[in-house]
Amino acid sequence: MSDEIDVRFERLTAAHDRSAFACEQPSLTDYLLKFAGENERSDIAACFVAVAPGSPSILGYYTISAHAVLVNELSPEQKKGLPTYDRIPAFLIGRLARDATMRGKGLGELLLLDAMARLCLIEAAARLIVVDPIDGQVRAFYGRFGFSPLERTTERLYLPIKVAHRAVGAASPKALPQS
Repeated sequence: MSDEIDVRFERLTAAHDRSAFACEQPSLTDYLLKFAGENERSDIAACFVAVAPGSPSILGYYTISAHAVLVNELSPEQKKGLPTYDRIPAFLIGRLARDATMRGKGLGELLLLDAMARLCLIEAAARLIVVDPIDGQVRAFYGRFGFSPLERTTERLYLPIKVAHRAVGAASPKALPQS
């Protein structure tokens, strides 16, 4: 991170100003502007936003949802110690984006750490956190945090929840969910 940034992480509400948000990926900008609120209300995805204290403007966001990974997506090594179910419980970080004005300030890392911290606090079982990177640059971003490809030919990456627990334990208090 090149600069220290002061942000709060909050659940998306109608009070948040989405109008100025723009990231490098138009589909991620469009999602926040057009679909995030409806997905929130429909219990499809929980959307959390990063805002500067005292400001309603969104600097970044991520979504999380319950998910399952098909066991045939896992390698024999990844299947070790698992029961013979057809699906393995997981959490999905469906989208993660920061405003283009925040590029190089470390907000992407803070968003990911906050998402992992929230998922580690959920009192539901999940073996993995999965992401679907939009391109090679995003794939490399997740790789820096230990996300690895699933066995099956796919772009999907995963991180064992146990690894996320260790990473969150080492994270700064700034990355932990705020009440």
